[in-house]
Amino acid sequence: MRISVEFQNRFKELVEEACDDAKTLAAEKIGITYVTFSKIYNYGILPKVTVLVQIADFFDVSLEYLLARTDDDRYVRSERPQTFQERLILLKEEKGLRSFYELAEKVHIHKSNISQWLLKNYIPEIESLEILADYFGVTLDYLLGRTDN
Repeated sequence: MRISVEFQNRFKELVEEACDDAKTLAAEKIGITYVTFSKIYNYGILPKVTVLVQIADFFDVSLEYLLARTDDDRYVRSERPQTFQERLILLKEEKGLRSFYELAEKVHIHKSNISQWLLKNYIPEIESLEILADYFGVTLDYLLGRTDN
Protein backbone atom coordinates (compact mmCIF):
# COMPACT_ATOMS: atom_id res chain seq x y z
CA MET A 1 0.00 0.00 0.00
CA ARG A 2 1.53 3.28 -1.10
CA ILE A 3 0.78 6.54 0.66
CA SER A 4 1.24 10.02 -0.79
CA VAL A 5 0.62 13.15 1.24
CA GLU A 6 0.92 15.24 -1.94
CA PHE A 7 -1.80 13.17 -3.63
CA GLN A 8 -3.96 13.39 -0.50
CA ASN A 9 -3.66 17.18 -0.41
CA ARG A 10 -4.38 17.53 -4.14
CA PHE A 11 -7.41 15.25 -3.80
CA LYS A 12 -8.73 17.28 -0.86
CA GLU A 13 -8.31 20.53 -2.85
CA LEU A 14 -10.20 19.11 -5.82
CA VAL A 15 -12.99 17.71 -3.65
CA GLU A 16 -13.42 20.95 -1.73
CA GLU A 17 -13.57 22.97 -4.99
CA ALA A 18 -16.01 20.68 -6.79
CA CYS A 19 -18.13 19.04 -4.11
CA ASP A 20 -20.01 21.04 -1.51
CA ASP A 21 -21.69 17.85 -0.32
CA ALA A 22 -20.94 15.58 2.57
CA LYS A 23 -18.09 13.19 1.94
CA THR A 24 -20.41 10.25 1.32
CA LEU A 25 -22.18 12.21 -1.41
CA ALA A 26 -18.87 13.41 -2.84
CA ALA A 27 -17.70 9.79 -3.11
CA GLU A 28 -20.95 8.91 -4.87
CA LYS A 29 -20.57 11.81 -7.31
CA ILE A 30 -17.02 10.78 -8.16
CA GLY A 31 -18.20 7.20 -8.57
CA ILE A 32 -16.01 5.55 -5.96
CA THR A 33 -16.91 3.77 -2.75
CA TYR A 34 -16.91 5.70 0.48
CA VAL A 35 -14.22 3.36 1.81
CA THR A 36 -11.92 4.26 -1.10
CA PHE A 37 -12.78 7.94 -0.73
CA SER A 38 -12.00 7.80 2.99
CA LYS A 39 -8.67 6.00 2.46
CA ILE A 40 -7.59 8.71 0.03
CA TYR A 41 -9.03 11.70 1.88
CA ASN A 42 -7.93 10.70 5.38
CA TYR A 43 -4.72 8.75 4.76
CA GLY A 44 -3.47 9.48 1.23
CA ILE A 45 -3.57 5.82 0.22
CA LEU A 46 -3.19 5.43 -3.52
CA PRO A 47 -5.97 3.34 -5.06
CA LYS A 48 -5.69 1.13 -8.14
CA VAL A 49 -4.84 2.84 -11.41
CA THR A 50 -8.35 2.34 -12.77
CA VAL A 51 -9.73 4.25 -9.78
CA LEU A 52 -7.13 7.00 -10.22
CA VAL A 53 -8.23 7.37 -13.84
CA GLN A 54 -11.89 7.52 -12.75
CA ILE A 55 -11.06 10.29 -10.27
CA ALA A 56 -8.97 12.19 -12.81
CA ASP A 57 -11.80 11.88 -15.36
CA PHE A 58 -14.34 13.20 -12.85
CA PHE A 59 -12.24 16.28 -12.08
CA ASP A 60 -11.06 16.57 -15.71
CA VAL A 61 -7.40 16.69 -14.70
CA SER A 62 -4.31 14.76 -15.69
CA LEU A 63 -2.98 11.94 -13.56
CA GLU A 64 0.23 13.94 -13.25
CA TYR A 65 -1.74 16.79 -11.66
CA LEU A 66 -3.88 14.49 -9.51
CA LEU A 67 -0.78 12.73 -8.16
CA ALA A 68 0.93 16.11 -7.60
CA ARG A 69 3.74 15.26 -10.01
CA THR A 70 3.06 18.68 -11.56
CA ASP A 71 1.24 21.87 -10.62
CA ASP A 72 0.22 22.47 -14.23
CA ASP A 73 -3.52 21.79 -14.28
CA ARG A 74 -3.90 22.03 -18.08
CA TYR A 75 -5.24 18.81 -19.54
CA VAL A 76 -6.46 17.98 -23.03
CA ARG A 77 -8.23 14.67 -23.51
CA SER A 78 -7.29 12.59 -26.52
CA GLU A 79 -9.82 12.76 -29.31
CA ARG A 80 -8.94 9.17 -30.16
CA PRO A 81 -7.98 7.50 -26.88
CA GLN A 82 -5.78 4.44 -27.12
CA THR A 83 -5.31 1.59 -24.71
CA PHE A 84 -2.26 1.24 -22.53
CA GLN A 85 -1.27 -1.79 -24.59
CA GLU A 86 -1.45 0.15 -27.88
CA ARG A 87 0.65 2.96 -26.42
CA LEU A 88 3.23 0.55 -25.00
CA ILE A 89 3.67 -1.13 -28.39
CA LEU A 90 3.99 2.25 -30.10
CA LEU A 91 6.52 3.55 -27.57
CA LYS A 92 8.59 0.35 -27.80
CA GLU A 93 8.77 0.76 -31.57
CA GLU A 94 9.58 4.49 -31.37
CA LYS A 95 12.40 3.70 -28.93
CA GLY A 96 13.81 1.14 -31.38
CA LEU A 97 13.53 -1.78 -28.99
CA ARG A 98 13.47 -5.18 -30.70
CA SER A 99 11.34 -6.95 -28.10
CA PHE A 100 9.47 -6.56 -24.86
CA TYR A 101 12.14 -8.74 -23.29
CA GLU A 102 14.62 -5.97 -24.12
CA LEU A 103 12.25 -3.42 -22.57
CA ALA A 104 11.95 -5.58 -19.45
CA GLU A 105 15.74 -5.63 -19.08
CA LYS A 106 16.04 -1.86 -19.58
CA VAL A 107 13.39 -0.91 -17.01
CA HIS A 108 14.02 -3.77 -14.57
CA ILE A 109 10.46 -5.05 -14.71
CA HIS A 110 9.97 -8.80 -14.99
CA LYS A 111 9.11 -9.91 -18.52
CA SER A 112 6.15 -11.96 -17.25
CA ASN A 113 4.56 -8.75 -15.95
CA ILE A 114 4.86 -7.14 -19.36
CA SER A 115 3.42 -10.28 -20.98
CA GLN A 116 0.40 -10.16 -18.69
CA TRP A 117 -0.16 -6.49 -19.45
CA LEU A 118 -0.14 -7.22 -23.16
CA LEU A 119 -1.84 -10.60 -23.38
CA LYS A 120 -4.44 -10.19 -20.66
CA ASN A 121 -4.99 -6.43 -21.02
CA TYR A 122 -3.90 -5.76 -17.46
CA ILE A 123 -3.02 -2.27 -16.33
CA PRO A 124 0.20 -2.10 -14.30
CA GLU A 125 0.42 -0.76 -10.79
CA ILE A 126 1.25 2.93 -10.52
CA GLU A 127 4.91 2.25 -9.66
CA SER A 128 5.45 0.33 -12.91
CA LEU A 129 3.61 3.00 -14.89
CA GLU A 130 5.86 5.67 -13.41
CA ILE A 131 8.97 3.67 -14.35
CA LEU A 132 7.72 3.21 -17.92
CA ALA A 133 6.65 6.85 -18.29
CA ASP A 134 10.03 8.04 -17.07
CA TYR A 135 11.89 5.62 -19.35
CA PHE A 136 9.94 6.69 -22.44
CA GLY A 137 9.89 10.37 -21.44
CA VAL A 138 6.11 10.63 -21.51
CA THR A 139 3.36 11.41 -19.02
CA LEU A 140 1.25 8.80 -17.28
CA ASP A 141 -1.74 10.10 -19.22
CA TYR A 142 -0.01 9.63 -22.55
CA LEU A 143 1.10 6.13 -21.56
CA LEU A 144 -2.49 5.24 -20.62
CA GLY A 145 -3.86 6.73 -23.83
CA ARG A 146 -5.79 9.52 -22.09
CA THR A 147 -4.01 12.35 -23.91
CA ASP A 148 -1.93 12.82 -27.03
CA ASN A 149 0.38 15.41 -25.47
